Order: sequence, then structure tokens, then C-alpha cells
Amino acid sequence: MLKENIEKDHNNPSMKYRLFNPFRPFLGAFFGISILFTSLFGNYIITMFLFLIFLGKHRLWRRLMDRAISFWMMIPIGFMEFVFGVRIRVTGDLIDIDRPALIIMNHRTRLDWMYMWSALYQQNPWLITTNKISLKAQLRKLPGAGFGMAGAQYVFLERNMEIDKISFDQAIEYYKGMDRNYQLLLFPEGTDKSPWTTVKSTEYAKKNGLKQLKHVLYPRTTGFYHLLKKMRQLDYIDYIYDITIAYPYNIVQSEVELALKGAGPREVHFNVRKIPISQVPHSEEDTGKWLLDKWLEKEELLESFYADPKPYNREFQVRQGEGVWCNIGFIYFVIASGYVSWCHGGIDRFVYRSWRQSTQRDNFI
Repeated sequence: MLKENIEKDHNNPSMKYRLFNPFRPFLGAFFGISILFTSLFGNYIITMFLFLIFLGKHRLWRRLMDRAISFWMMIPIGFMEFVFGVRIRVTGDLIDIDRPALIIMNHRTRLDWMYMWSALYQQNPWLITTNKISLKAQLRKLPGAGFGMAGAQYVFLERNMEIDKISFDQAIEYYKGMDRNYQLLLFPEGTDKSPWTTVKSTEYAKKNGLKQLKHVLYPRTTGFYHLLKKMRQLDYIDYIYDITIAYPYNIVQSEVELALKGAGPREVHFNVRKIPISQVPHSEEDTGKWLLDKWLEKEELLESFYADPKPYNREFQVRQGEGVWCNIGFIYFVIASGYVSWCHGGIDRFVYRSWRQSTQRDNFI
């Protein structure tokens, strides 16, 4: 009886997830509008600091932009966690914020990169200031967010290898020149796993006598090899982080479902494997084989993950600090805002009072 009750409890959505179900279409629209207008305001902030570039203060500009944009990223992170009730679970190795690295991940949905921000925040909140992403070039044209992503110096890919090689080279040279250690996220599959791309991947496997894959698409090795080679040439890579993303319950494929229906996945799981760059081969042929082997390992890992028919039993092994930093940040916000509001009548009065007190102390001394 106890076992049945436990299974019933696990099989039901969390209270937070159920609470907002009737309001999800409204929340989705509110999310979309919030992202649009806050990103537009953020773009205004970005332009205010453009004078630093004209003054040649490129590194100062980069530090300020990385922090400012990471503050904005807390908005979608907060929406996912506290409004849509999405639970992010991270297992495996910690990502080192002080070392330049390449992150490779399977691309299950068009929103994987957004959930990735929450995963990074769980491991170390400052990781969202050093994370860079390679994206489809079309995303540069998104109202508001596109300008912000360009300001973050993300890498926009045209799916034309000759053009993309230049984009990769410029980005890595710039990151190196800024004297900052970034972790660049690359989706070697090149696109998300939709019915159409799954068919194309299956046809590719048949044509080349490869194993049929169920949970991932076959990776594209040319761009990966060129990027890796460039990072090695500039001595700008210490590790590769092989991340596997999985959705134990429902899958929300695109931003359209999120914004129009307010649909969000109940849980998103990430498994992180840290690989020293010394373990990665140098030749193009061997590097391609190495990447293919990693994707076959992902297929086996995901096959094991989804093998259990009960979604609540689907998880990677060894869970890392589930939501610790996100929860601590939220608790801190509630306490801090409550303190200045109730004890001082607002943050403006708190600042004035603290300033007067410090001035009086200085005069006394």
C-alpha cells in the first residue's frame, strides 16, 4: 500500500507544476512579452556603454556586458523554475569556471540552451557569465533578444562551412584576446531532434552503413574539428564537457509551445562528463571517430534512461545540488527585499539612511 502511494505521488506533477496549469496560456504570453520588453530595455543599457569600445576599453566592455547580460538571464531562469515549475537536475562532473572549454551536447529541443542556463546556475551561478553559445544565424534577427545575444558575442552559424569557419575563428580569437576563460556550447548535431531531422539522420545512417539511432542525431564532425583545432592552436581549451540532456516526462519542442500555450517540461536532466583535452585525438579522422563514439555512448545512456516505463524513475546517477543555488538566490531575494521594505520603507530610504550613518561615522572619526 505504501509503495502504491509513493508511486502515485511520484507520478503526479509537483504542486508548483499543477498550480499554474489553468493559467498556462496566459503565463506563456506573459513570459513572451516579458522577455521581449526586458531584452529591449537591456539593449538600451548595452548601447549606453558603447563609448567604451570607441575609447579602446574592450576588456572592460566585455566584463560589463558579460555581467549585465547574465543579470537578464535570471529572468528566463526564474520563469522556468518559479512560474512554469520546471525542475532542473544536474549530475556528473562540475564545470570549471576558471578554465577555457568546449561544451558539446545533444540537441533534443529548440529550447535546450535555455534550460542549460539553469543547469549552469545550479553548478555555479557565475558560470552564466562565462558561457557562450553557438546558435543558428536566424536567431540574430529575433526582436530584442537577438541584439542581446550578439552583444554577448555568441557565435551565429549560417550552415555554410566556409562562412562558419570564419565565425568560429573570429570568436575564439576574440575570447582569447579578452583574456577571459569562456565555456563555448556547441550542438554538433547542428539542429534539434524533430521528426524531419530524425528521418534525415536515419537516411544518413542507412547510406553509410551505420547503426540506427533512436534518441540522438548523428553529429557533424567538420565544424567540430575546425573549432577544436582553432582552440588548440590558440591554447584556449583545457577540457571538453560532454553533456547529455534528457526529458523524463514531457517534451516541449519549440518556443512557440512555450510562449503560446505556456507549456513547459516537468523536468530536464543533465549529465556532465569532464574530458581533459589531452584525451582527445588530433587528426581530423580520429577526431571524427572520437566524436561519433561519444554520440553512440549518449545513445546507450539515453536508452538506459528511457528504459524504465515510469518517468519518475528516469534519472542519471549521482545528482548534483538540485536547485541549491536557485533556491538560495530566491530566498535571499525574499529576505533582502522584505527587510528593506518593511524595516526601512523602501530601498531608496534604506540607501539614504545608510549613507547618512556612514557619513556621520566618517565625520566622527
